[in-house]
Amino acid sequence: MHEKEFLPQEKYKKKSAQTDAYAFGFLPDANAVSNAQALQKAVAGYETVTVSAPGVYDIAGSIRLPSDTHLLFAQGVVLRRSPLRDRLSEGNLFVNEGAFTGVFNENISIRGAHIVVNGVESAAISSDDDAKTILHTPNVVNGLRGHIAFLYVKNVRIENVLITDLLSKDYGIQVSDFENVIIKNVHIEGLKDGVHFGPGRHFVLRNGRFRTGDDAIALNCADYSVSNPNFGTISDGLIENCTELPGFESMLFIRVLVGTARDWTRGMTVRHSDAVRTKSGMYRVVMRPDDTTYISETEPCFEEACKELDGIFWVKTHLAYTKRQIPLTAGCRDILFRNISLENPREQAVMIYKSDDAYLHSWYPGSETPQVKNIRFENVQILKPIDRFLCIGTPVENVETTGGNIGESFYT
Repeated sequence: MHEKEFLPQEKYKKKSAQTDAYAFGFLPDANAVSNAQALQKAVAGYETVTVSAPGVYDIAGSIRLPSDTHLLFAQGVVLRRSPLRDRLSEGNLFVNEGAFTGVFNENISIRGAHIVVNGVESAAISSDDDAKTILHTPNVVNGLRGHIAFLYVKNVRIENVLITDLLSKDYGIQVSDFENVIIKNVHIEGLKDGVHFGPGRHFVLRNGRFRTGDDAIALNCADYSVSNPNFGTISDGLIENCTELPGFESMLFIRVLVGTARDWTRGMTVRHSDAVRTKSGMYRVVMRPDDTTYISETEPCFEEACKELDGIFWVKTHLAYTKRQIPLTAGCRDILFRNISLENPREQAVMIYKSDDAYLHSWYPGSETPQVKNIRFENVQILKPIDRFLCIGTPVENVETTGGNIGESFYT
């Protein structure tokens, strides 16, 4: 797990190498829509786009990043999100183009982004009525809810990010269906997840400072259908030098959530967030999280983003996968947590488990158990009382700790 293994590959080339975004009209005194249009034009034509003049830049909507895009924000540059009139189309602040097309993007970096959320969130879904409206909006990918968000990517670097006003729906940084990702030097505060990983492999999260109401760090191989765009295994990761800032009681510092999907059969019972594999791909249920069960008589086999069948609202997932690549289990393996410092008292700090609640029933009786193995903790410092450092709710092979001061609170 060395950074030199993550160096971008020379594969895609744009017309020009470098520009400053001011040349396109990206300015502190410009309106939010004009700034978004200017920055979008800059990343469409140049490999490296810098923002060098300090100031507060209002920006509305989403910036879609193609392959071979490198954004560099100088010290003193602040990106302040501004609401659109159509709040359903807010989307992510930064998102790769392939998240919408199912085509992998490569070689993207964002450095120095100081983001002020300013009350703006993408359209996270809370009920089936919301889903029928929101999933048809052009800037929303179901389950992709980071202000910085990547889906279907290889060779990504995110460095020197500051966000301190997360609200209750959107994550700070989210990466899913990835290969080779480095996230370094991030400071994230607020009500939702700091850094949220979906399925992928080969990653580093280093030097993180967190004060979050939900998970500081999530490794969610499976998750609610509105919280992860896809479902699958997370592997080969290093998370080190991450600190919890005092003064805010978070739900968990680290969450690892695993699960299973099923092959579709006529007459099967499904609930909110269930995942099924059919002859055309993977589909998930998006309904109210109230434990209502539904009978599926019509096989989901559509190519649209979403469709209602038998009174069940389905979304199509795993766009970048062939049928043979679509998984039925979502496990976690070969993860090293090193130099972790916990500053707040709590009942538990880390959970590795299968969910069984109205939001997600992530394992089905008779299904293959998701594989979780080789999870290591080195030098964890518990600075305030914790009842249980690690809570395990699924079979785990080879979980161990060395150094630090976990003591008798290790696991239950």
